[in-house]
Amino acid sequence: MVIMEMRTTGGTRRSVWSEGERISLTSAQLQHSLLQRTASLYPRRLSALQLFDRAAKASWWNPRFDSKVLEEQFRQSSFTQTEQHFRYALLYVILSALVYALSACTVGRDTWPQVSAACLVLALLSFSFLMLTLFRNAIYRRNASILAMSTLWLVAGFSLAPFALPPSPMEVEENHSVAVGSFSICLSVLVLSYTLVGPLPLYMICIFGVLYSTAFEIMSWFVLNHVNTWTILAVRILLQLSIHILGIKIRLLAETSMRNTFYKVGQSLLVRRELELEKHLKEKMIHSVMPPSVAQWLMKNTAEDGDEQQNTANSVPMHPIQAADRPLHQLPQPRSSNQLTFRPFNMHRMQNVSILFADIVGFTSMSSNKTAHQLVGLLNDLFGRFDFLCQKNGCEKISTLGDCYYCVSGCPEPRPDHAKCCVEMGLAMITAIREFDEDSGESVNMRVGIHTGTVLCGIVGTKRFKFDVWSNDVKYANRMESTGRPGKVHVSEVTHELLLDQYHFDEVPQNGEKDKKERKTYFIRHRKITGGRHSWPRFQAPMLARIGPQLSVDAAAESHPSQPMSGSSDPSDNSHAALNTRKASCPPLSEEANSDENDEDWIGEEVVFHPTLAQPLPWHHQANNQIGNQYDLHNPIVGDAPPLGAGGPIVIPGQPRRHSSLSTLYSRKDSGVVTARSSIQLESTAVEINVDRRGRTSTSTGRSSGVSSIRGYSIFGEDPALSFRQQIRKQSDLQMIRCIQQDCADAELFVHPPVHKLSLFFKDNFIERGYRDRLLGRELYPTLASPTFTVYLCTAVALIFYFVSLVTCFMLFPTPNAVFLSFCFVASFAHIAVAMVCLREILAMRGNWQANDCFTATFRYLMKWTPLHVVGLFLLCVPILAVFSNFACDSFFNNWQASDGFCLLSFAFLLHFTNFSQVKFWLRSLFATVAGLALVMFVGGVFCDSSRCTEISRRSYLCRNSDNIIWDILVHIILTSILVWLLNREFETSLRLSFHGGWLASQDQKRMQVLKRQADWLLHNIIPRHVVEQLKTTSRYSENHREAGILFASIVNFHELYDESYEGGRECLRVLNELVGDFDELLSKPQFRNVTKIKTIGATFMAASGLNPKLRRENPHPFTHLFELIDFALAMHKVIEDFNLNLLEFKFILRIGYAHGDITAGVIGTTKLYYDIWGDAVNTASRMDSYGMPNRIQVPEHCLPVLSEMYTFKARGSMYIKGKDHMNVYLLESKKGKQLHKIPFKRQQTIPAQL
Repeated sequence: MVIMEMRTTGGTRRSVWSEGERISLTSAQLQHSLLQRTASLYPRRLSALQLFDRAAKASWWNPRFDSKVLEEQFRQSSFTQTEQHFRYALLYVILSALVYALSACTVGRDTWPQVSAACLVLALLSFSFLMLTLFRNAIYRRNASILAMSTLWLVAGFSLAPFALPPSPMEVEENHSVAVGSFSICLSVLVLSYTLVGPLPLYMICIFGVLYSTAFEIMSWFVLNHVNTWTILAVRILLQLSIHILGIKIRLLAETSMRNTFYKVGQSLLVRRELELEKHLKEKMIHSVMPPSVAQWLMKNTAEDGDEQQNTANSVPMHPIQAADRPLHQLPQPRSSNQLTFRPFNMHRMQNVSILFADIVGFTSMSSNKTAHQLVGLLNDLFGRFDFLCQKNGCEKISTLGDCYYCVSGCPEPRPDHAKCCVEMGLAMITAIREFDEDSGESVNMRVGIHTGTVLCGIVGTKRFKFDVWSNDVKYANRMESTGRPGKVHVSEVTHELLLDQYHFDEVPQNGEKDKKERKTYFIRHRKITGGRHSWPRFQAPMLARIGPQLSVDAAAESHPSQPMSGSSDPSDNSHAALNTRKASCPPLSEEANSDENDEDWIGEEVVFHPTLAQPLPWHHQANNQIGNQYDLHNPIVGDAPPLGAGGPIVIPGQPRRHSSLSTLYSRKDSGVVTARSSIQLESTAVEINVDRRGRTSTSTGRSSGVSSIRGYSIFGEDPALSFRQQIRKQSDLQMIRCIQQDCADAELFVHPPVHKLSLFFKDNFIERGYRDRLLGRELYPTLASPTFTVYLCTAVALIFYFVSLVTCFMLFPTPNAVFLSFCFVASFAHIAVAMVCLREILAMRGNWQANDCFTATFRYLMKWTPLHVVGLFLLCVPILAVFSNFACDSFFNNWQASDGFCLLSFAFLLHFTNFSQVKFWLRSLFATVAGLALVMFVGGVFCDSSRCTEISRRSYLCRNSDNIIWDILVHIILTSILVWLLNREFETSLRLSFHGGWLASQDQKRMQVLKRQADWLLHNIIPRHVVEQLKTTSRYSENHREAGILFASIVNFHELYDESYEGGRECLRVLNELVGDFDELLSKPQFRNVTKIKTIGATFMAASGLNPKLRRENPHPFTHLFELIDFALAMHKVIEDFNLNLLEFKFILRIGYAHGDITAGVIGTTKLYYDIWGDAVNTASRMDSYGMPNRIQVPEHCLPVLSEMYTFKARGSMYIKGKDHMNVYLLESKKGKQLHKIPFKRQQTIPAQL
């Protein structure tokens, strides 16, 4: 037995991805990409600050979206939150009314019956409104604005009612407390009107606030004229203006925050919808090259590999979302010459698997009179039929080898009827090729061989990999095909034993002693039971030529996200989904919304697209489902389209009718091979509808008329595109509305973010850390709803309150003490410093100020969680501390104006603690409560001796020492503190709600980018990148290449290593995987950029060069690609020499055949896209390998004129080559020392890069 030694380093695993194809997705790149797209599609002037994304112009006094449909949907979606705020306001009014009624009864003033009755009536009316919102919600929804305004005027009227009561002699002495208490109620009413009462526009609230404040001051001046002075009036007016400014700020931020949350959540739902499209497309592409279970392992292994490398460098565990920020595929580290580290390897041994090989009999004669281009078209037609049959019969297509087609059943998913599936597949293939002969006028047949046994299934290599099977039973199945008869299904004895009760067989006669030693084989005569036979559709080749280049559909958008991949044996199994996301399906729009989209008059004829042979995509048709259909500059919205694959043509208005036939199929030199429109291509069409994150979409449609397609986030530079962009934006708004209306799971996001009820911390610690660090980032286009701008606005309000506190304190306390002056100096310095830092950041953002590292560092430090709380609490406390610092017993004993003003300022500045919503709500509220208790202590005379009161100061609070006055002040402080707690909690909830909505949108955008890159990466491992770009916009690809290089490299002695008695042969294939992986790594080197891997066939590696016309045009020499392919062959010899150092008692032998000439490259297949090359040069290169010499590179004679300029050759002589007769062949000796740029340019050898 051969002994193999595989040296590994502990715990180290190789990544299978090369540098050219790895996916690198960082946060910075994502942010930069998204900002670039936004800037290109929706330019915004920095000189005009917007309230929020998509805000209407001049909407400061009435914030609204620039789209009527968005605004209307916002009002519907946010109504629950608005209703909740209104209920809170009613509860607070009820509580206040009851407390005031109880207080009036307790104090026992002469007017207590009237006051108590008025408070109870107000409580009863408020309670009736509350019940209306709870049990008659429909009535409230229809009259929400009327009820809100009625509540405001009701509360305002009852708060002004005490002024109408005639004062009693006893109350005249206590009018000072009445004036202070009524002013506290006035401020509370103003704050309530701006924050919690109803869906009223801001300007209407401002009008109400101004009228109410004016009425209050007028009535207070005339009713309480004996306790009012001009100084007190001026102080009250300044305080009311401050509360108005605070209320406007709160209302403005609430409106912008709610709209910003709505828009971000809507974006998140749109992205999630696009995510479903990408997921569906990715599943289709994955299944094009491998079964879902293998693809699931591939993606899982990739993510785990990246996680291990990340966690090795940093011991902190990663949050799942962090995986979206890091590179998905890590670049493999170089391998040393004496070390072999294992790559991820997926190979499973499966028993009870049936293998089918089918070969086209007469293919050689059919191809003898056709060009390679025509041959590819015929193969694509035929193999497209086989793909369809393979899917229907429960088989898994493995690959095609020239004109040979092979598939398996019972692998990778076991199934008990695997033998029957393969036999039915074989019989259907024979029927299909007869229909092919009728359609195309050919005369070919099928030879099918089937064997049942054990296989090893999995993936070998890291580039252009595919799912494949290996075993001796696979070889035997191939032999069953080669020894069969045309038009017959040849089965082995093992397969025969499994089908005795279902088919009639004819035993193959054995001739001679050699045949008697072989196992018996059988031909299938016919079925025993015909009732269960599938009805196979007839295929018409001319239909393939009539497939249009593009089909605008929205079927993928409506597909169920949990639908299994096509071809899965268990339709209920969705475990193979690469990424589970919540369904974001969308309901139909109203007829009114749909009618808006059909206002355009589209002129043009109709174009008929016939249904394809591909499996139809799910199409959940709805009568009004118009949103999400694809636009282009000339096509209208596709309306009620029938399901794909249904009978009859699909008619799309807006394009001239085209007629195609086989006679015109090859009329253009650069025309591609027409392929059956695959479901993957249809999915790609739908996924090209990219939704811009600021409300715009763009589409990509492939058009043969030469009109430039708009793909992704294109920049629209022409005037006609402007109206188109507006239409696209409107369409995106309607899509968003549909998603929001349907996604009930996200309805709670508009009301209840995922936070703890008590602390309001996010339940997810990762989100909480992001919330705390949200102020550290910058936005390219900030709005008023941006976190940094809310800080600027809160700081501005704090500066206003501080300025008012200074002015009013100097007005009320003409002789300030040293404590107050010292405090003012420190506070003024702090406010000026904070204002300068904020102003500098605003100017720097607008580009009017040069960035300064010192200011930037200071600002970023202050925006951190702890410094922000310290600075915020300081700015909140400064106004009321300025008032408290003026407290002096002597002045309060001798100046009743000072004691009244002290209370007025304290009540107003208690409400200032609702500012700075960035600071934790319980901290602000706790400080406000402490300040209120301090006010009670000051007013209650705790710090003063009342014996020092004089006769003229009896009107001062401290000298009256009345329990009723203390009780009045305490009641107002308690109710004000409750209001502060309520507002602070609601503001922080709204702030966290807005952040969470933006966070969801951001994470979905990152996931979408990851899925797109994964899909591209997977597709580029099936089909070269330059081919993919054409397949995205058209259903065809084939291209003629002149003087392309082809290489076949075979490991001639791998069969000696392969031994199924050792781990079933799995470890032997691991060795092959490592070796092929080393060959694949060579392709990532820049010196081999013109070399493309085609495929691996068992132990044979096939590559070509010169297949990318763009690269050929960039090459310094017309034959650079040929020289690179020879260098690649030499490098393969070096790789296998190094690899043999890790094997004991065994050495691999490499044999390489080379040729160059004219070839045709194309993509064939429907459900299984397959990229390959055809031509005489391909056959010659294969023969050069088959008839070559071990450890040598063999080339035909016609290649010498080109290659001899860089390499030396030795003649091997003339030898017979199958299919080529006698040929003169040569062996490569060595490479010359010439530099490529020094080779003389020979015009006669110049070959166009592309025909």
